[in-house]
Amino acid sequence: MINKKFTSLTGQFLAFISVIIMLAMSVIAYVQYKNETSNINKSLHSHGQSLSELLASISIESLLIYDDVTLNDYAEFTSRQKDIVFAAVVNTDKISLTHFLNRKNSYIQGIPGSETAVDIQPILDKLRVNPSILFVETAIRFKDKTIAYSWIGLDRQPYEEESFKTLVKIIIITFIVSIFVGSAIYLLFRFKIFQPIGLLIQSTQNIAKFEFENPVVIKGKGELSILADSFDQMRSRLKDTIESRDKVMNELSDLNNSLEERVNERTRELQMLNSKIAHQAMHDPLTGLPNRLLIVDQLQKEISRAVREQTTLAVFMIDLNNFKDVNDTLGHPVGDGLLKDVAQRLKESIRDSDTVGRLGGDEFAVVIPKANQKEAINIADKVLQKLAPSFSLEDHVMKIGASIGIAMYPEHGNDHTALFRLADVAMYEAKKSNDHICVYRTELDKYTRSRLQLMNDLDEALLRDELVLYYQPKVSLGAGKVLSVEALLRWHHSEHGWIPPDEFIPLAENSNLINQISYWVLEHVFSQWQKWQSQGINLQIAVNLSARNLVDPNLPSYISNLNDRYKMKDGGIKAEITESAVMSNIDVVMNIMDDPNLQKMQFSIDDFGTGYSSLSYLKKLTVNEVKIDKTFVSDMANDEDDESIVKSVIDLAHNLGHSVVAEGVECKDVLTRLINMGCDDVQGYYFSKPVPENELIAVIKKIEQEF
Repeated sequence: MINKKFTSLTGQFLAFISVIIMLAMSVIAYVQYKNETSNINKSLHSHGQSLSELLASISIESLLIYDDVTLNDYAEFTSRQKDIVFAAVVNTDKISLTHFLNRKNSYIQGIPGSETAVDIQPILDKLRVNPSILFVETAIRFKDKTIAYSWIGLDRQPYEEESFKTLVKIIIITFIVSIFVGSAIYLLFRFKIFQPIGLLIQSTQNIAKFEFENPVVIKGKGELSILADSFDQMRSRLKDTIESRDKVMNELSDLNNSLEERVNERTRELQMLNSKIAHQAMHDPLTGLPNRLLIVDQLQKEISRAVREQTTLAVFMIDLNNFKDVNDTLGHPVGDGLLKDVAQRLKESIRDSDTVGRLGGDEFAVVIPKANQKEAINIADKVLQKLAPSFSLEDHVMKIGASIGIAMYPEHGNDHTALFRLADVAMYEAKKSNDHICVYRTELDKYTRSRLQLMNDLDEALLRDELVLYYQPKVSLGAGKVLSVEALLRWHHSEHGWIPPDEFIPLAENSNLINQISYWVLEHVFSQWQKWQSQGINLQIAVNLSARNLVDPNLPSYISNLNDRYKMKDGGIKAEITESAVMSNIDVVMNIMDDPNLQKMQFSIDDFGTGYSSLSYLKKLTVNEVKIDKTFVSDMANDEDDESIVKSVIDLAHNLGHSVVAEGVECKDVLTRLINMGCDDVQGYYFSKPVPENELIAVIKKIEQEF
C-alpha cells in the first residue's frame, strides 16, 4: 500500500505532467490564435483595400466633371458592403467631397451629435482614428496626379469576436487533450513504476521496524525487478545479521552483568582502601591526631573564615620538655605511649571548635578560631594544667612539661606559613626562658635578617658555582641492579659551609629563584646523562620538579630544547612531582604530562601517601612510577599500620599499571618485607646516601656486588 508521502508524489507527478501538457497545448493554441487573427486582419485589410480601390476607380470621371450626385451614389453603393462603417471621397486637403455613414453602427452612434450633425467632417476624422475600425485610404489619380482620396472604414469587432471564439474552442480542446494524456501517463506510471516503488517503500518500513518475514517480489524483468531482488537479498542478510547480533548481545549482556558485579566489588574494595589511605594520609598514625597536612588545611579554612567574619584566631606551637630523655632512658615504646597520652590530654583541654594536630616527634600544633590574645593565653594555661599531672606507663611514673608559642592572626601574620613560623619562634623563646607560654613579638624573630641574607646568597650561589648535584642510587629488585639514580641538590656556602636542603629549598620555593635553580639542575642533569651515555653507562636520572615549576609556561619548551641539544632518548630523564603538588595543580600537571614537548620524559609521583590523592585522577595521570614516602617505609618493621599502608599502595599502583619505589629503606628487615610485597625498586641509606658524581659509579658496583 502506498503511503501518504508516496501518494503526494504521484499527485505531484500527475500535476506536473498535466501542467506541462497544458502549457504546451496552450502555446500551440495561442500560436494558432495569433495566426488566425493575423489571417483575419490580412483578409479584412485586403477587403477594405479592394473596396477603397473600387471606389477610387469609379469616382475619377465624376470628380473630373464635378458630378456630386453620381459620386454620392458610388459612396452609398460601396458602403452597402458588410461591416462597412463609412465610405467617403475627400479632396487633397482631406475635406469630404462625398460620404456615406452606416448610422446603425455602434461606433457612429457613440459619437455625440452624430445623428443631427450637419458638418460630417469631424465625425469622419474621429472614425478614421478609431482603433476598432480598419481604416483604408487610396489615392485617386488622373494622369499621374492625385486628385482626391477614397476612404473606407471597416468594423473589426465581428472578426475579433470570431477569432476569440476560435481561441476558446482551441483552449477547451487543449484542456481535454491534456487531461486525457496526463491520465494515460499517470495510469501507465502508477502500474509500472509507482506500485513497485510502493512495495519497496513498504519493505523499507518493515525493515526499519525489524520485520523481516515478508519477501520483496516485483514481477517482470525491468530495473525495478532487479532492484527488488537485490533488496530482498539485503532483507534476508539483515535478518540473519540481526539474529546473530541478538544472540551475541545476549551473551555479552550475561558477561557484562558478571563483569559489572566484579567491577563493583573491586570498586568497593578500592573505595574502602582509598578512604583508609586518605584518613591515614591526613592523620598521625601514632596518636590519631591530624598531621601537618590536615592542620595546615584547617588553619587555611579558619583564616578564610576570619577574613569573612572580621575575627581573630590563634596558633599554638607546643613542644614537650625533656621528651628526648624519656626516649633515650625508657625506650621508644614508652615514648610512643607517652605521646598517645599527651595527645588525649590535649584534645580534652581545648574547645570543640579548636583543632589539635601532631607535626612530628614531640611537636604539636593547635588552631584556636575566634580567640583574642587573652583568650588564647587562658587556653594555653588550661593545656599546661592538663599536662601537669604525672603519666603512668609500664610501671613508670613521670612528669612531662611543655612549652607553648602563640602567634595571632592578623596581628602577627596573615597566612599559615607565617603563623606557624612565628608561633615556632615564640615556642623556642618559651622553652629557653622557662616561662612555658610565650606570645610572639617582633624582637624575638632573630632569623629574619639572616633569612634575607641567605636568600640573597642563594641568588649569588648560581653565579659563584656553589651548587652541586649529588646522586642516590635506586635499586631494581627484579634485576638486582641500579638502573636509575635521583639527582639531589646541595649547596656549599663559601662562608657557612654546607647548607641543609630543608633550609634553602623553602627559600627558593617562596621566591622566583626556584625556576632559575630548576633550569640549572635540568641543564646539569641532561649534561650528566649524555656524559654517562658516552661512557657506556646507561642510567636513568630522576629530577624533582616543584609546584612553582609546574606553572612555569616556559618549562616545556626549555626541556624540549634540552632534548634536542643532548639527543635525549625516551625515558632517559624522569620528573618526580610530589603528591601534594599534583593534587594542588591537578589540571596543570595533566597538561604538563600530555605536553608534546615532554613526551620523552617519564613522570613519578613522589612522597605518595602524605597527601590526598583521588583514584580517578591517579588513573588519568600518565605517570610511570609511584614513590612511597619514607615516613611509612622506615617504620614499617615496627608498625603494622605502616606496613599495611605500604602493601596497599603497592597493590593499588600495580593495579593501575604503575611501578613502585619505596624510599627510606634503612635496614635488611624492611628490604625483605618490600621484596615479599612485590615492590619494584628501593632507595635509602641501607644501600647508599646521596654521593657526588665522581663517587657514584664505585658505589653502584659495590651495591650490585653485595645485593
